[in-house]
Amino acid sequence: MSTNRFNRTRWLVASAALLVGLSACSGSADADAETDSDAGEAGEAAGEGAEGGGDAPLADLLPDDVREKGTIVWAVEPYYPPFTQSSDDESETVGINIDLAEEMSALLGVTPEVNAGSFDGLIPGIMSKRYDVGIATMADTAERREQVDFIDYFQSGTAIFVAPDNPLGIQSMDDLCGQTVGAVKGTFQVDDGEAQAQRCAEEGKEELDLQVFNEQAGMLLALSSGRSHAMLMDYVAGSYAATTEGGGAFEMTGEIADPQRKGMIVSKDRTELRDAVQEAMQELVDNGRYLEILDDWDQKDGALETITINDGN
Repeated sequence: MSTNRFNRTRWLVASAALLVGLSACSGSADADAETDSDAGEAGEAAGEGAEGGGDAPLADLLPDDVREKGTIVWAVEPYYPPFTQSSDDESETVGINIDLAEEMSALLGVTPEVNAGSFDGLIPGIMSKRYDVGIATMADTAERREQVDFIDYFQSGTAIFVAPDNPLGIQSMDDLCGQTVGAVKGTFQVDDGEAQAQRCAEEGKEELDLQVFNEQAGMLLALSSGRSHAMLMDYVAGSYAATTEGGGAFEMTGEIADPQRKGMIVSKDRTELRDAVQEAMQELVDNGRYLEILDDWDQKDGALETITINDGN
């Protein structure tokens, strides 16, 4: 894991998901006091950077309201390892998206405030201005671009994951006909599963029963318990899960689909904020911190060289 600019500021989580075996615990009063103290110190450092310019070289790019407020409210999905997840002692939220939010906030001279919420609530929260930026590795699709703007910062293709030793011999999407298959809501994998289910029907093959889960934990449990026969996941995220939380409970099979863009989201009427965040992320690419963070979490395969706007398929 990476060493964060703000020495692992403990995040105030607005709402936590109930996770199988990985639920985040509420902090004690002492922990909350430590959180407030750490956040205050981070805010002072950010404020000094914004005024002095040396530690916050991109502060002038922010819109006046955000710069005067002194914080950026980042919205994350609570559980999508290794992008967001609980720390080993369950005292804080960690992951790639947390590291990136901290680093970008430092460049922009503001304090990062990270709020975890349901995936379904991210776009409405951005549109209502409850959150400033959603950083949840969200699939950049044409339908979503009608509601929000995307800052694309990652890419990954779809892969099939099955139980150990692949007992059903699944090797391709066509082999999923007649099987029960899991995917996580809001990902490209749902679209891929629905497209394959339609192909199965058109070719007169057995039905593909696509089960869509709100979170990854439920999908993993369904496979391990035998309620599903395969999962469709991002290659990089799935590979990480297979070698960490999976504990040998599943493995990849077959080929990897073409990579798709994933992005942060910003309200369509906040173009100045969008462009400032894009510039901050591009600076992390150019100075090497972006790749270092991805490498810390074994996700270099999904790296982009250029951070773009609304560049999804």
